[in-house]
Amino acid sequence: MVRKEVCGTDDVPAGGMRRFEVDGKAVLMLERGGRFFALENRCSHMNGDLSKGKQKGFVVKCPRHGAEYDIRTGEVIKNVGWPLLKKAKGQGTFSVSVQDGRLFIEI
Repeated sequence: MVRKEVCGTDDVPAGGMRRFEVDGKAVLMLERGGRFFALENRCSHMNGDLSKGKQKGFVVKCPRHGAEYDIRTGEVIKNVGWPLLKKAKGQGTFSVSVQDGRLFIEI
């Protein structure tokens, strides 16, 4: 794993989220209660852009079909799809650290 700088803590709105590119990966940075979280930005169901979705508490909802993920673990909270179609799977997460007002993730 390699530690990569993403942004400043002020670049992610309190209680909100923002998309960043880190080494060619789309990363969704989220803030909740003074803690920061990072997920793969593309929904595991049908590649929806999670940064255009909604965040409520520790859950982010994909704008395309409504799959929901726990921002702390990437675990699927609400699945979508029908029995024979692709279902959502867990989102990849990144370990986040804060140093001198800057956010870093482990890739």
